[in-house]
Amino acid sequence: MLTETELQLIKSRGELYQSFAAAYSRMKNEIDDCYALGLADKDGRMIGVRMKGKLHDQLGEVNFYPGGHWDETIAGTNAIGTALAAREAVTIHTAEHYCEAWSAFSCAGVPIWHPVDKQVIGVLDLSSKDEDFRKHSLPLTKAIAEMIQADMLVRIYEKNNLLKEVFLEHSRRLRSDWLLAIDDQGSLMEKNHLSEPFHYVWKTPFNWHEYMHKWQCSGEPEWEEQTIPFLHGHPRGKVLPVFHKNSVIGIIVQIPQHHLFEKSSAAPKKEYNHYGVIGRGNKFNFFISKIEKIAPSSVPVLLTGESGTGKEVFSRMIHRLSDRCDQPFVSFNCSSLNHDLAASELFGYGPGSFTGGLKEGKKGLFEAADGGILFLDEIGEVPLSVQPMLLRVLQEQEVMRIGEYAPKKINVRVIAATNRDLKQMIKEGTFREDLYYRLNVIHLMIPPLRERKEDIPLLASYFIKQNEKQANVMLAPETEQLLQQYDWPGNVRELKNVIQYAQLFAENEVIEPSHLPDAFHEQMMAEACSEPAEGQPEGDQDERDCILHMLRRTNFNLTKAAQLLGFSRGTLYNRLKKYNISYR
Repeated sequence: MLTETELQLIKSRGELYQSFAAAYSRMKNEIDDCYALGLADKDGRMIGVRMKGKLHDQLGEVNFYPGGHWDETIAGTNAIGTALAAREAVTIHTAEHYCEAWSAFSCAGVPIWHPVDKQVIGVLDLSSKDEDFRKHSLPLTKAIAEMIQADMLVRIYEKNNLLKEVFLEHSRRLRSDWLLAIDDQGSLMEKNHLSEPFHYVWKTPFNWHEYMHKWQCSGEPEWEEQTIPFLHGHPRGKVLPVFHKNSVIGIIVQIPQHHLFEKSSAAPKKEYNHYGVIGRGNKFNFFISKIEKIAPSSVPVLLTGESGTGKEVFSRMIHRLSDRCDQPFVSFNCSSLNHDLAASELFGYGPGSFTGGLKEGKKGLFEAADGGILFLDEIGEVPLSVQPMLLRVLQEQEVMRIGEYAPKKINVRVIAATNRDLKQMIKEGTFREDLYYRLNVIHLMIPPLRERKEDIPLLASYFIKQNEKQANVMLAPETEQLLQQYDWPGNVRELKNVIQYAQLFAENEVIEPSHLPDAFHEQMMAEACSEPAEGQPEGDQDERDCILHMLRRTNFNLTKAAQLLGFSRGTLYNRLKKYNISYR
């Protein structure tokens, strides 16, 4: 059994218990007295129970009340533990229960999924005497579980909006310092340091629940200077807990920029740091000049480019260069839109519009971004049924909440982004042509990294300096050459991942080719070691370099080198002879 303190701490984590209580209050008249409803967390620990009449005494005798533990490893087969183990809805009847005391009961168990990160966070259980268990018991449990998930989504969205509003309020005052907005689960929601490299590294793991609970008990919200415990390097700063309905929903962290480490002076030169975007090549500079020209206007922008090219980074750059820089920048990934809730998330809803919604209604993304910029990433994922409503908002510059009939004027600049072929989607009937032309007033195609390879050493140096503990690491000349030979299908995001990996394995503060990930080497081999086309001997040098690299990597183990190169051993001998490579 959990202690009362442990139970209260679990209840305070996230929105699960509050949404359970809200869903039950709306459904209690639909639930017969013969049913007991129980809520458990992801570890099978009971945190909420609702039951009436004689069931209260019968089920209480077998720990079916808050504090009881129903994981399968403890209680054997049961609706809560088995639903968690199977990660799907289950029904457990009478003697199917491991515990003999439950042989008179039948139960339905339904996992509850977090509406944002899609992880199992709990189980809803509905139990009754077997003779009272009906065919509709499992569908009823599923319906209540879905109601809990919908209520959680609304609460999370409301909480995050409030946290972002507090962040924006302080970011307008404190432009010279770094600011972070962190929610009560430890997720970074907003930051204002895109224009400067951030020189502190997050600690993992970190007990965010305990840290937020401390602020919950601290009393009135006020700035308090202290060492920031979740960042390496021990920076000092101020922390402001943000309260909503007497609960901490997150914190705002302020770190003065004079706390920079001395070694941070090795950051990229200012002339290569364009408003927080790193580069110096001709193609990159030409793209930046386009952004500088279009940023002051208010017309919609469509950013296209391959995955990992930095579409949100460039959209934020447009925001910083526009006359809306003091107004909100709201970023949203349309691929996370729930089809049933897409319209309410974009446009909001009025009071009493649907079951599970806030009584007072809620404003949508367009209203949240009023006066500023709304960045819609993965615009091609917007459901076809919602696209006409989106088109109308763009045309009329007014939004109508779901369930209301009075439109509200807004002033929002939309920047949309995608890595999909919208013209092909138009042909397939999955994207509206009129919406495409409304979004595509200014079209900017972000150049892939393979087309600006002169920026790779600069970007690599920038990513190295972001890790304060290993900021003195350098690239070996042959490593830099390899990085510039690679085509980078994952673009800047892939380069960042490769550098972070290599830093972990670097010895003597030098990143050698052997420190790069295996997947990188395999792709390099596939590109460089393919058979040269007939009549094109200029590829010989690339192949010779490739073979030498693999020989060094395998410590001149010819059998292993041949396998990695995709050659037979005889072919490798022929290549060694052809290129006059000594291997003895």
